Amino acid sequence: MLTLLLVLVGLGIILETISLRRDPSKVRLEYDISIRNTEPGAPFEVQVVITNESRVPISHLVVNEIYPSSAQLPVQMTYRERYDGAYVRKFCRIGSRSRKKLILEICIKKRGVHVFRGDSIEFGDFLGFREITKWVSPLREIVVYPEKLDCRRLTDALGSFFGDIAARRFLIRDPILTTGLREYTGREPMKEIHWLQSAHRGEIMVREYDYTRQISACVILSVDGISHGSEETLDICCAAARTICETLAETGASVSFFTNASLKRSYDEEIWRCEVTQSGTGGLLEGLGRVMCHSRSTLEELLEYVNHESDFDAAFIVIISSDENKHGETVNRLRMNTGREVLLVNVEELEEAV
Repeated sequence: MLTLLLVLVGLGIILETISLRRDPSKVRLEYDISIRNTEPGAPFEVQVVITNESRVPISHLVVNEIYPSSAQLPVQMTYRERYDGAYVRKFCRIGSRSRKKLILEICIKKRGVHVFRGDSIEFGDFLGFREITKWVSPLREIVVYPEKLDCRRLTDALGSFFGDIAARRFLIRDPILTTGLREYTGREPMKEIHWLQSAHRGEIMVREYDYTRQISACVILSVDGISHGSEETLDICCAAARTICETLAETGASVSFFTNASLKRSYDEEIWRCEVTQSGTGGLLEGLGRVMCHSRSTLEELLEYVNHESDFDAAFIVIISSDENKHGETVNRLRMNTGREVLLVNVEELEEAV
């Protein structure tokens, strides 16, 4: 019995001596998340891979990470709230010359850009008398899209607005959409006769219209007037923009999105533009996920830019969240100067209806 005890003590001393020589550079950490963009509330994985390149196993290893405060962590996980997020400690052991993978499935419901950061690795000697800390700093971010807004008031407003545009195009035939001329058959109304061309050709000619042209719309989000800290209002603005763009794209309309907002960790343009199609909304959703309260131009400058860059017959949908009397005048000037259809969406009214 005594012999066995002496053997164990000797073995412990040998392992302790070896562990004291452990090289921290032999322990590496790789940090990643399974996706870069996600819908609110959709689960994704945070993955930590630890590699022990030394011959000595590590019986007690701690990985320290900082998760965004908005992350919904498992109930059984312990963490500490800090100014920069939730401080999470993961415990494990790892053999010699081996790798260990730690995977945690979480979700985030709040729109925005959320950052995950590896903080440090802690491991000690064999007997636990000495602790070694290796600082690491891998950063990973994920963009959470805005939710699609379920608001009857907005749905009704869009239906009425584009119903009026369709009626104007099909019933009040717009000469801008004329594709050519054809011979008079005797069934066309007198107002469709093109008298100048009829006189030139020596026969009665009538106008022919393009009824297949896509409805074109510019969806404009202005954050001019939204105060810093009004995150809930900004989230509804982005949700309204997503809902409008996707609803229009699903009907086959040609949709362009514009905003004067700064986009977090992305883009330097004063005005950000994105084309939206039924099968291609990823760029729009990521942009809306990055939108911040800071405005890079005024509403008037934004509308002037959109007017210059848009199709000649595009309708305007302007999303604001501020004093409607102040910005309503700017929007009305756009309507009068262009003669186009303009729908003003005040998010303050939508907040009451959501």
